Amino acid sequence: MITLNATNLRKQYTHRRLFSELSFEHREGTLGIAGSNGSGKSTLLRCLAFLQGIDGGTIQWTDNHEVIERPALRAQMGFVAPNIQLYDELSVLENLEFIEELNTRDSNRNVSTSDWLMRCQVADLKDYPYQRLSTGQQQRVKLAIALSRNPSVLFLDEPGANLDGPGKQLIREVMDELKQQQTLLLLATNDPKELDLCDHIIDLSAS
Repeated sequence: MITLNATNLRKQYTHRRLFSELSFEHREGTLGIAGSNGSGKSTLLRCLAFLQGIDGGTIQWTDNHEVIERPALRAQMGFVAPNIQLYDELSVLENLEFIEELNTRDSNRNVSTSDWLMRCQVADLKDYPYQRLSTGQQQRVKLAIALSRNPSVLFLDEPGANLDGPGKQLIREVMDELKQQQTLLLLATNDPKELDLCDHIIDLSAS
């Protein structure tokens, strides 16, 4: 079982503090990170994924009490965020295949590349240049890429951003499926409907 332990985390920019003395544990289900705009939700999510440094405290991931080092965590995690950049000139399929080639972890070979795109309802766009997609379609592609890594831990930063009603329903369905597969989920959002999907919530507005 993968477990996250965060102890006395602190992060600030110049003279602006985002959070301090923040401690929590997450080992099952979905952890929601709530807060108003600018409260540090996205920053905390990136810190927990080792994509950004912290100014104090410790972040430790373990699997059955064995410490997971940064490269090992990155190899088995997926990350979905509106600001993730893909290659505009490549097609949807080419972007997905390129990311899969970079993935050093054994992926789920029972699911093909096209299956991921179909699951995220963008299979009919596979030959389109990424830059021609709407922001909502691009968000679905980012979700397909994250899922193609067969992640043990999935980070979701405002996953419903730019999505219509069916797209947000897709997010809910995918989260439910992953929870049943015992994938650990971390969700940063200020959307009450997305927070309703969480088992535990940290509110940075109160920190």
